[in-house]
Parts: sequence; C-alpha cells; structure tokens
Amino acid sequence: MTPEEFIYLDRDCDFFKEAIRRCQQTMDSISTQQHWGLGEGNQRLISANTLVNRFKTKAKGAGDGNSVWDALQKHYQIVEDIQEAHQLVRARMMQADQRFADAFNSVKDTLPERPPEVNKFGPYILPDRTTR
Repeated sequence: MTPEEFIYLDRDCDFFKEAIRRCQQTMDSISTQQHWGLGEGNQRLISANTLVNRFKTKAKGAGDGNSVWDALQKHYQIVEDIQEAHQLVRARMMQADQRFADAFNSVKDTLPERPPEVNKFGPYILPDRTTR
C-alpha cells in the first residue's frame, strides 16, 4: 500500500465509524420515542402497543443482543479492528523503511479530502467485453 492509501483507509474508517454512531443515535431515539401514532394509547388495540414495544426493543435493548444498535456496535468494533491493524502495519513499515516514513509524513497533513469509496453500479463489463 502507498502512504496515500494508508491515509485514506484511516479516514474512511473514521467516516464509517461516525456513520455507525449516527445510526446508533437514531436507534436510541427510536427506542425512547413515546408516541408512535399507531394506536398504542388505545386500550382496545392491544396489538398496537405490542408492535410499538417490539420496534423499540429491536432498535435497542433486545435481551438476546439482537437489536439494530447491538449489530451496529459489532460493525463499529470490526471497523475499529481493521483500522488498528492497518495503523500497526503502517507503524512497522515506517520503522523499517525510512523512505516510506518520509513519504507518509510529507503527505499526511496535506493530502486532500475525498469522499469514501462507493460501489459503482453498472454498466458492468461482461465476459464478451460488452455491457449488454
């Protein structure tokens, strides 16, 4: 990997972790929302209250750890582990290769921002080298 790729990977991991935290904040809001407007206040609509409680629990607080918030936390930890592993590799490369270290240090603060990589949807190149 080039020094630029290490920097962009670190930035992308930070971006992804921030996105996960924003999603977790949304799940917090969902789990504490008082009024849903689904008839949960009507005593005759027992299923409405049940449905609202399921939504709240699924957002955050499922006893089995299978809530959206918990799944996002696992994703956050995976991204953090990937980021830490690459930081360790980069640090060791910098210790072993002075040219790499110099190149990294010269671009780390001046490398322009870029949006995270996104999947590109089509047109796909098929085996016959066309997009049909």
